[in-house]
Amino acid sequence: MLTNTNPTEKSPHPTREEVELRAYQIYIERGCPDGHDVDDWLQAEHELSEKYANSSRMAKAATG
Repeated sequence: MLTNTNPTEKSPHPTREEVELRAYQIYIERGCPDGHDVDDWLQAEHELSEKYANSSRMAKAATG
């Protein structure tokens, strides 16, 4: 996986840490049930990917 060499540059994708935090939030929101870790991770990735895609589109529209 490639990482940004410039930490101030905004990545078009969520970081592993962002996905991990969101997956944990989903786990807590579900009431901490066991056995849904993969589901929580995939949901977090999906939510954050959508968020990043929308942010990227808005930034392009504002500059272009």
